[in-house]
Amino acid sequence: MVQHYLELLGETIRRYWDKPALTDYKGTTSYTYGEMAREIARVGAMYDALGLEKGCHIAICGNNCANWAVAYLATAVWGGVNVCIMPDFPADDIARMVNHSDAVVLIASAQVRKKLEDKALPAVQVILPMEELSEPGTKSPAYTAPTPESINYSGRGIDETCMICYTSGSTGTPKGVMLSFRSLSNNVQNCKENLPKHDGMNVLSMLPLAHMYGLVCELLAQLPAGCHIYFLGKTPTPSILAKALQEVHPYTIVTIPMVIEKICKKSVFPVINKPAIRFFWRWPGIGRMLKNLVCKKMLKQLGGNVLQFHIGGAALNEDVEKLLMDIRFPVTVGYGLTETGPLVSGNLWQNFRARSGGKVVSGMEAKIVDEEIWVKGENVMQGYYKAPDLTAEVITEDGWFRTGDVGKVEKDGTIYVQGHKSNLIVQANGNKVYPEAIEALLNDLDGVEESLVTEWDNQLVALVVTKWEQLNVASLREKINSLLPKDSQLQKIETQSDPLEHTPKHSIKRYLYRKRAEWEARQAQVKGEK
Repeated sequence: MVQHYLELLGETIRRYWDKPALTDYKGTTSYTYGEMAREIARVGAMYDALGLEKGCHIAICGNNCANWAVAYLATAVWGGVNVCIMPDFPADDIARMVNHSDAVVLIASAQVRKKLEDKALPAVQVILPMEELSEPGTKSPAYTAPTPESINYSGRGIDETCMICYTSGSTGTPKGVMLSFRSLSNNVQNCKENLPKHDGMNVLSMLPLAHMYGLVCELLAQLPAGCHIYFLGKTPTPSILAKALQEVHPYTIVTIPMVIEKICKKSVFPVINKPAIRFFWRWPGIGRMLKNLVCKKMLKQLGGNVLQFHIGGAALNEDVEKLLMDIRFPVTVGYGLTETGPLVSGNLWQNFRARSGGKVVSGMEAKIVDEEIWVKGENVMQGYYKAPDLTAEVITEDGWFRTGDVGKVEKDGTIYVQGHKSNLIVQANGNKVYPEAIEALLNDLDGVEESLVTEWDNQLVALVVTKWEQLNVASLREKINSLLPKDSQLQKIETQSDPLEHTPKHSIKRYLYRKRAEWEARQAQVKGEK
């Protein structure tokens, strides 16, 4: 039986009381596990002083930082429901989510507070600055400072709603995903089972904590091992990230494919594709030595302590994956969704199977129904907040969650994902095309920054973002079609220099590109602005 996360958190704090827990990288805020417990108690006392009722909704919106983590943990321990909202959403969307969630308190960074200055938030009783976690102009309420012996975080039922996490809106309609402590607790247990031994090691948090992938894998699952978590707190540009990795020396990196793909394409492939290196690469002795050297150099660039490089959110480029497995780089790819809080499958890197999303984690099961992946178990959400009809569309009466992803599940539980069902293109002749598969091939070709495959006027079309002024489109189409089955070949390629529009978690907003006329209008607007 899975252990309640709050009980595990209490044990963790008692065990690591004087050890460093949360630190803002290049900031001034830092807490030991004991100091974190003190802040959890202080914030809980402040909620009581504000006259809040247990079970109320408290929204958090801001960049990753130590106080974000404290606010989340304090709300969970005190008895509230966390509402997690990405700070990169437009102001109107943030306001709409806060209002939809019925949050009575908003904990927000200065940047978010400024964005919301002219927005109506009728249910919100108080906005708390994330920088201080206290009501401006008031004294901190009296509270009893905890000791290791006094820590007791029991009392909340494992099936209580723990949080509402708003999805990124890649379909245009963000939804509030309700997750229980059972889902949270089992997800943490899943992570512990699929991470190398890492007690007391460092973690660099760079994924949004308002998204389940970052929240669970970079924060909640790291605390039970007494890890010291550094919050990057800003966009991880190559220069900022390179410096942070060398200073923090994280034992794991949890990220999206783009990070490792850029490293391989810019730094590794140009070296190993040199004629002399290619000649020796496949030799049993010297080839292995070269591969070990490349792996060692990559790990050194990542801080030197990486034991596992975990990727989620999308499939890894096939050529990059082949290289990483060939050099024995500790990479593994997991699969999950916000609605599963987030894990469905994963592996220790030594057990990872190419092109897969890992094996189904404990407490979960998966099957294929009409090509779609269905999952069931501890991690599955309680439903969409205030949207019973939407919930009924995706969760069956007997508890199976329809993921919307097309793929296959092998007998041993290994999952392979082909693409999202809503992205599937069914042509007039009944042929099915998975755009993600074509995009992965396109993105690997010279001159292509990113791409999106859609259907316009019964033609399969690729939108290609390129910085090349003279990209040979005819040659590009010929090259990509030579890699594709006849019934999946592109009839046309359109180019643009401005990036495709993405959600805060980097998913392409595909719904914006389903009609040629709308794309042409946006391109005309961009040209006019320039």
